[in-house]
Amino acid sequence: MPIANFQMLMVDMGLDRRTFLQRAGLSLFALGVTEANISAWETFPIASSVKGYSQALAATNNRKLALLIGINQYKNERLNGCVTDIELQRELLIDRFGFNPKDIMTLSDRQATRENIETAFIEHLAQQAKADDTVIFHFSGYGGRVKMPPSERDTNLTVSETNREGLVNTLIPADAALPTKTEPAVNILLQDTLLLLAQSLDTDKLTLVLDTGFGNNDRRILRGNVRLRSKAKIAEQIGSEELAFREQLQIKLAGKGLKPSRRLPSIPGIVLAAASNNQIAAEGQWSGFSAGLFTYALTQSLWQMTPNSKIQTIIGRSAETVERVMGRQQQPIMKNDLVKPSIGYYLTDSNSVNAEGVITAVETNGNIEVKLIGIPANILDCYGSDSYLDLVSVESGGRNLLQVKSREGIIVRVKPANSDPETIEKIKEKKLVKEVIRVLPRDLGLTVALDANLQRIERVDATSALANIKAVSSVVAAGEQNADCLVGKVKSESSQPQTDSVAKTQDKDSSAFSYGLYSSGGLLIQRTAGNANEAVKSAISRLSSQFDNILAAKWLELTVNDFSSNLKVASTLELVKNNKTSSLQRATGEFSDNRKQAERELLLSTETSASIPVLAKGSHIRFCLTNECEVPLYALLIGIDSDRNVFALYTPQETDNAETTAVQNLVISPQSQLLVPESEDSWKWKVTISAGIAEVYAIFSTQPFKRTLEALAAQPNLKLDREQVLNVPNPLEVIHAMLKDLHEASSVSEELLGSNTNVYALDVDNWATLSFVYEVVTDYSTV
Repeated sequence: MPIANFQMLMVDMGLDRRTFLQRAGLSLFALGVTEANISAWETFPIASSVKGYSQALAATNNRKLALLIGINQYKNERLNGCVTDIELQRELLIDRFGFNPKDIMTLSDRQATRENIETAFIEHLAQQAKADDTVIFHFSGYGGRVKMPPSERDTNLTVSETNREGLVNTLIPADAALPTKTEPAVNILLQDTLLLLAQSLDTDKLTLVLDTGFGNNDRRILRGNVRLRSKAKIAEQIGSEELAFREQLQIKLAGKGLKPSRRLPSIPGIVLAAASNNQIAAEGQWSGFSAGLFTYALTQSLWQMTPNSKIQTIIGRSAETVERVMGRQQQPIMKNDLVKPSIGYYLTDSNSVNAEGVITAVETNGNIEVKLIGIPANILDCYGSDSYLDLVSVESGGRNLLQVKSREGIIVRVKPANSDPETIEKIKEKKLVKEVIRVLPRDLGLTVALDANLQRIERVDATSALANIKAVSSVVAAGEQNADCLVGKVKSESSQPQTDSVAKTQDKDSSAFSYGLYSSGGLLIQRTAGNANEAVKSAISRLSSQFDNILAAKWLELTVNDFSSNLKVASTLELVKNNKTSSLQRATGEFSDNRKQAERELLLSTETSASIPVLAKGSHIRFCLTNECEVPLYALLIGIDSDRNVFALYTPQETDNAETTAVQNLVISPQSQLLVPESEDSWKWKVTISAGIAEVYAIFSTQPFKRTLEALAAQPNLKLDREQVLNVPNPLEVIHAMLKDLHEASSVSEELLGSNTNVYALDVDNWATLSFVYEVVTDYSTV
């Protein structure tokens, strides 16, 4: 029954909503609810041992239902990416996981009132879902906290025993005024209510996705490119209708064996949350669109998943994407019942193929609209025209090239590279496509944002100084558009290096400050704060080398293509600790063992609850590079430390001239592996960098890295006699040399590139870049 008809029925019967639900609607919740073994609904670190997918649904007749909620428009405030979130999820469900569009219900903006959300859950999910059906509930919007009345606290299911104030989490619907001094925000939806609704389902194949935050964000945060979905102001009051609705749910479910508890209820399936309690959740903005950092990362991971992928691998990759922007400010988590094994998230069939997008429209002018959902946003932002896609087909044969002509957000318009009738005949809506040739402009630079706290004269001076920094291509106001970093003030007390902490901006009434660089997520980049009261022009001049490092890091990110590469390669990061070896693997979709990836939790200390791998400073690591191709491959290992410095593996070779330094290519023979370091008896790769988030990239090519090695060897006074990891003082020179090597290895024809020569054109048949994101800590007890 549609929501409008449901509401009309209440009017015709002369009942208010509360009475109607008491007499008629709530009885349906008792159906199918079994005796529940009540236990703590614990928060797992993402790396916890969770059973993988238990079955595939595509070959069965089980139904797949989804309710997607996205709210940008609130009464006195707005977000930008929530509606995009549910559009992304809808495309994912339909095009990758076989959901029938009729079984997906969306409520956006003003449709997403508290009453409509609860009613839609009843009608669309609870009334329709049967045993073994898959159910997805997604919410993107503001979250917050509310004070539970003292009279309700004894029976409240979500109040922690340590929470003396009785604060509980809430989802803020479109018709709730956000809490202010004059507005108590009473018309809110308790997270408790959602969890009780979840228990009304007959199926245990449920996933709740909450891209919202419940943390207190009243600390000053340099927002850069992110907008927060967490409301700092605590609501003072819960609406009487919401309390009545929740009470009736408790009564009905308790009648079937679920007794009220001060612990979180045992629900079917799993909950995927953008952040843990007391943390913020953010949405990012890119060229042409905004989206929740968590939803976008999760959609990417699911779009790129292979058959039988483990859920901790999928969610772990999503967490890496979020935390490399936000650090510990936002750490996605997975929650599930400890008693029952976790059921898989979106289950997929065994015939799924690698793809990065889907054709959504074939226009009359010959243009073809493609949504590139499977390509990361940072790469899309730099995706050049004349990049090429290919139609995905299970049939063998040559490429059916589609040339990118324009882009708007995640949508590109393409045309067939030739007028072959067979190619044109194959082009249909909902046809999957994959990346073939990635074209990137060689003159790419940084976009630097200026914090709003800077005074007008400071912004003028900073803009003038940045114009002289070669790595910087444009300067914008913070929040105006996507930026790679932000220039802002730093309190003098914060001028010492920080460890991934929330950035502290300069208060207006304080005179002691310096200038520093912040990430797009508002984190102070370590060792960028200067002396107190320095001039902004002097600060930017001082930071000139740091801009080079940030641009080099940006270029490295743009080469990642484990999701699209046709090379059959893998890289394993091994941690040696207490004479035990644990590992974390990255592999391309073509790698045959990709479905047997090493367990994430092996790399994590049992003492930590971090979402990404954590390495203690001083740990020994080793890389295992695997080549399943029929030809030899060449490899590089290049990293970015927590201070944004570039480091690389040096492999010297003997030369006739003692004054000459040469660096040797890493070569991996066909169907073989290469260890770096080669054995435990050789040199040790020790984690020596500062505490914070770092990355290492394993880059494979079908041709030697001749230019790159020459650039690495071109350092002054460099005389190496053994293999080791060293900082790179000329990062841009090295990275551009690497891109030229990959460009030449790809050998994209002039016919395809045309007059577009000032680009790097990289072919997925000739290169692969795999990345590892991890956090370095001084010791595990600090996590």
